[in-house]
Amino acid sequence: MDVALAAFKNGESTKKRSAIVQKGSEVRFCVRYGNRALTLVDSDTQFVAVADKFESVYAAIKEAVLNGEFDAQIAELAANAKKRGQAMAASRKEKAAAKP
Repeated sequence: MDVALAAFKNGESTKKRSAIVQKGSEVRFCVRYGNRALTLVDSDTQFVAVADKFESVYAAIKEAVLNGEFDAQIAELAANAKKRGQAMAASRKEKAAAKP
């Protein structure tokens, strides 16, 4: 979350999938873990905040993450990322073994 916020503050927009985008007086954002967005409320992963309140809203979400309120969701995302990584490693190994 800190990296995404720092990139936003520095005006960096070179990321493939920016987690924080400001349009006018609104900031649209999501909180990413790996390559997936956390579901913060119901099934919503994208949120909009008034620009002048954005940092306090984002800080409150970060505090909730640090306090463990999203641990179950993060554990599931971490397990999925591990499976994906293992599958990719196995695929690379198979391709390397198939080369003459």
